Amino acid sequence: MSLAEDLLEQAKFLVHRDPQKPRQASLRRAVSTAYHAVFHLLATSAADQASSATPPALRLRVRRALDHSEMKTAAQSFASSNLPRQIAPLIRGALARELVSVADSFIRLQEDRHKADYDLDIRFDRAVTEEAVARATQVFRDWASVRETDGAKVFLAGLMFHKRWNR
Repeated sequence: MSLAEDLLEQAKFLVHRDPQKPRQASLRRAVSTAYHAVFHLLATSAADQASSATPPALRLRVRRALDHSEMKTAAQSFASSNLPRQIAPLIRGALARELVSVADSFIRLQEDRHKADYDLDIRFDRAVTEEAVARATQVFRDWASVRETDGAKVFLAGLMFHKRWNR
């Protein structure tokens, strides 16, 4: 099982860790972990696309080079179907609904993660937390259905190079 899958499983566990009265720590960690599951799913895919299997540490270095805020900016382009003019021609036809959903969910999960990790004025409840974990679960399904498409490959490149696409 991959790290991304392990993290998703951990998020699902944390949602229901305290069956009677969920603790804020469990709910907040579940939201944060759901985001990180998606982050690692996409980071692994991007590193696999961008680098060969050898030397073994290369893919790890590529994954470490990814920047959360740059990934969010790239995802915003895909979620709104507003791709940079230099990139749009690389994708034949419209973006797949599932890819748009992946991009939109990445953004929402990242925003939820920031709230969970840093905004102590917000109280999380089980329903909101379950929604975040369900969103992450759907990302895994959607990604599995589109990961081999041209759109997904361009999306992964965007996660790494979005700031440099205007050159």
